[in-house]
Amino acid sequence: MRTRNPESPAPALNLLPFLDLVLSFIGILLVIYALQIPDPPQSGRPLAVDLLAICQRDGEVWLYSGPDAAPRVYPETELGGLFEAVSIHAAGTRNLVFAFSHDCLATRSAFEEAFGRFTQRLQPAAPGRAVMRLSLRPLAADPEAVARLLEAWRGHGD
Repeated sequence: MRTRNPESPAPALNLLPFLDLVLSFIGILLVIYALQIPDPPQSGRPLAVDLLAICQRDGEVWLYSGPDAAPRVYPETELGGLFEAVSIHAAGTRNLVFAFSHDCLATRSAFEEAFGRFTQRLQPAAPGRAVMRLSLRPLAADPEAVARLLEAWRGHGD
């Protein structure tokens, strides 16, 4: 322990413990900052799509049940039938992607409401019924947006 020099009128300042704490804190902050490496964006991942529903105009939905299947057109009033039809054909979990343009906001709301009603009626022990996982995907205003989405789903687009 240090003692004060009796000849000096000023008290001895002992700043080493405080300086040690400050430098330790700065060191910890630097380590935390250095360890926060951002994840690079991953591109080229295949679309997780089992069923694709596309809405380009308000009031109608095109349903593609497979990458090479022809679309079936459902009016907005028959969206409940759309979910019944696709859930009966397969068991397990199916990924349903709803792609919509800026002209389909009312149909998007109706689609989400119909999906909510459909999932409320599902019974966990019902055999032969698929569980749906819905994801929404906005389409660009470009006329080729649907073609690009279909190409990416079919595996021809990179």
